[in-house]
Amino acid sequence: MMGEKILGILGGMGPLASLAFLRTIYECNLNGASEQAYPSIVLHSLSGVPDRTSSLLNDGGRNLEASLVRNLTALNAAGVAKIVICCFTSHTLLSRLPKSLTEKIVSLVDLTARELMVRKEKALLMASLGSYERRLFDASQEAVLAQEYIVVPEEKDRRFIHGLIYDHLKPGREVPPVYEAVRGLLDRYGLNSFIAACTEFHLLTRYMDAHAVADTAFVDPLFTIARHFEEILE
Repeated sequence: MMGEKILGILGGMGPLASLAFLRTIYECNLNGASEQAYPSIVLHSLSGVPDRTSSLLNDGGRNLEASLVRNLTALNAAGVAKIVICCFTSHTLLSRLPKSLTEKIVSLVDLTARELMVRKEKALLMASLGSYERRLFDASQEAVLAQEYIVVPEEKDRRFIHGLIYDHLKPGREVPPVYEAVRGLLDRYGLNSFIAACTEFHLLTRYMDAHAVADTAFVDPLFTIARHFEEILE
């Protein structure tokens, strides 16, 4: 269709998270229409991308940066209107990339910060060790404005959360035990909400949404994008 706006998703980091995000977009935008009216999306999912945390901590992100340049070049060449990098940790390197490759990117960090500012409720930051180490939520003006609502866990809990990502969500293991673990963390911090600041946690938020979990809230920018798809593409 002439003039149709297409979303580009840089996935593969990890593959199950970007696949789940794709499903969420379609599930939120069916509206009883024919399949020709569904959102148009280019999913660029190459699972050989270097591990984000390992690259940041071991080679200063050089291998990851080179991969992002290659893959963003391919997505931009596909004529997409906007790009979502389905990996929070990769956002720590965006300032190092050419503006010509990043100007279409929808910032997951900024979307999260905006939602926190609307909710005005403290939430536990659930992220990878790479994101914690690089202080991802200090990287933009909007995120800095939302700092009062971001609770960064203690170091031992940061490692525990990283383990939930790598030992449970990335391998595609059952999600309910992850929910129970997260609920336990929230209880310890006296909180009722968490920030899904690793896209692997979209597997958890999808589970919570499907089961209408009422005792725990979350901020997940992937759901925000799916539910405001046309607005995001503007």
